[in-house]
Amino acid sequence: MGKAGRRQFGNVRKLPSGRWQVRVVLDDGRHLKPGRTFATKSDATLWLDTTRAELAAGLRADPERGRISLEAYTREWLKEHPRISERTREIYTHQIERHILPRITDDVPPLGTMRLNSLTSELVRSWYLALMKCRTPSIAAKAYVRLRQILGQAVDDDRIAKNPCRIRRGGVEQHPEQRFATVGELLALARQVPPRYKAMILTAGLGGLRQGELLALRRVDLDLDQSLVYVRRKRQILDSGLVLENAPKSQAGRRVVTLPEPLVVELRLHLERYVDPSSDAYVFTSSEGVPIERNNFRSRIWIPAADACGMAGFRFHDLRHTAGTLAARTGATTKELMARLGHASPQAAMIYQHAASDRDRSIAEGLTAMLRTVEEDETGESP
Repeated sequence: MGKAGRRQFGNVRKLPSGRWQVRVVLDDGRHLKPGRTFATKSDATLWLDTTRAELAAGLRADPERGRISLEAYTREWLKEHPRISERTREIYTHQIERHILPRITDDVPPLGTMRLNSLTSELVRSWYLALMKCRTPSIAAKAYVRLRQILGQAVDDDRIAKNPCRIRRGGVEQHPEQRFATVGELLALARQVPPRYKAMILTAGLGGLRQGELLALRRVDLDLDQSLVYVRRKRQILDSGLVLENAPKSQAGRRVVTLPEPLVVELRLHLERYVDPSSDAYVFTSSEGVPIERNNFRSRIWIPAADACGMAGFRFHDLRHTAGTLAARTGATTKELMARLGHASPQAAMIYQHAASDRDRSIAEGLTAMLRTVEEDETGESP
């Protein structure tokens, strides 16, 4: 064993004070210290043996690696996070900088200043409750999921021994019941907006395209002779002003949607009146003929139209839920709905590949019948 008190893993030695000190040299040459001395040699030896067993079992992290602040580690995590889009990175950054790193209430220290190995379950719980009180339950749930993800990586990096995020159902969001429009309300909204936006409202409410997918549509993506729209890309503008136009995140997002006949008629008129004849021309543009900017559209077009229809608070995204609900009422199965709406999940991707195209056409025909019924009721005559 060598000198008295010397072990292969570490050593214990008696100090002039009579207390016992433990030192451990790790494989990379760094020293691991318990941060205290021990009254007896037995206590010091027990700590040494326990630490050796915990390190071997992966139950103890290197305390030196855990001294990094949450803010510094989070910056590294964001920079090195694989396979996330620029928009997702922007969302994560917003959550981290607004809800995780800063001080939320006076009685809870800002998590960003805390070292990783000083984050406890009690502290995380206090932070979470502060978010619930000062923000919203939805924000608290999203921020908790992100913090748990970051600290889970810290565990994998051997910076901390265990993840302090252990709040049962802490990341579960309690969403309010989703709203959807009836066919009559959808038609009212389409009539309320300026004519150049009517087809976009109907395509969202009947075809189920996301707003980013609608804004990215080009003339070449429409095959109106076959009543089809090809969803190939989405358009987003980051907070930095950078415009991103790329493919949907999943295979399920790349899809072909069959349109009901009245919508095909409306889209033909729209193309004739508002869309440049070139194949790559955007289908939906502003009154200036440029791609639509979401915030301007929301404040200047959408909110006034919804308010005028007695639908205050109805979101543009609720049109997508409307499309799913109306399609379900035609008798569409869950698999068919997921394929039609392009839900981004492994199950949805598989369903997309196997959904029958003739059944999707039946959904469109059912929507046609529903539209005609409402129009007949309103006009007293067939369209």
